[in-house]
Amino acid sequence: MDVEKLSSMINSLSDLQSRLHNLRNVPPLLLKSSLPFSSLSIRNDFQQLKELADTIRSDPVQEALAAAATSEKADKSDLNRNGRREMRKRRHAHALFVLHLRFQALSRRPPSPPSPQPYIPYDKRGSSLFPPTTDDPPPLRADELANYIREYNRTSSCKLHIWTRIRGATQLSNPVIVRFTIRDVLVCYITMAYTAADPILLTESVTAFGPREKKSPHSQSDFLVYQSLSQQIAKMLQSHPRVSFQSLMNLMTTYEGIFIDRCTSCERVLSAEGHVPPVVRLWMDTTKANEKGQWQPRHASCPQT
Repeated sequence: MDVEKLSSMINSLSDLQSRLHNLRNVPPLLLKSSLPFSSLSIRNDFQQLKELADTIRSDPVQEALAAAATSEKADKSDLNRNGRREMRKRRHAHALFVLHLRFQALSRRPPSPPSPQPYIPYDKRGSSLFPPTTDDPPPLRADELANYIREYNRTSSCKLHIWTRIRGATQLSNPVIVRFTIRDVLVCYITMAYTAADPILLTESVTAFGPREKKSPHSQSDFLVYQSLSQQIAKMLQSHPRVSFQSLMNLMTTYEGIFIDRCTSCERVLSAEGHVPPVVRLWMDTTKANEKGQWQPRHASCPQT
């Protein structure tokens, strides 16, 4: 190795040692500092650390460090009389490198958010849990409710009655509450509302009770099976808020055998979890011509497909 190149390596290492000595107090100050990384002094210190790290990684300095290590290994004399000082230098150099990596992580630009997906309109036609209403009669109006109840009670084993707070009231209230009864099985209070501009009855809620529970329409049953039934019907009404009262009655009549019907999925009357009868009703279309589909009983914990 010629003298000129050796002199250049010594100068590079001397300059590096001088810069390390000047920055030896920077790592502890940065680690203990409560200032934000956006402050000017902190950024200047990190910039000096970055420049020093770039200098250490440069080819001339790396070559000089390698030559110094080779020379030290070949020299058997005891030149390192202050091991603690050398250890401190190494720790400071390591701390400088770690702080440089931290600065790079903080200054790195965050990834760009993904491009927004095109809006796809929600298809409400397939969200209803009720069957298609193409063959059903027109929705029931408030002025048609009394005649419908009389005809329904005449032809059905289930019964409907208008419930009022005041006995003997003749004027239809708004909202109107209708009591649906399946003898020895259940009692449901159906709350419906209408307006003068739109007299069609819209169901707001259905609350189920045991046949011998003395409860108000706005309370809750003491039995889990009727609580689950109320929740299931509420879910179905949410899927089709404008379902006709006639379609709702077709659904309600299927609960005559709620305590004897078997789930079409697991073939059990009581579910394995909770021991509740099948309160879910799933509409299944038929593949036969000139035949309508039917409601199938399911447990809430069984597959709904």
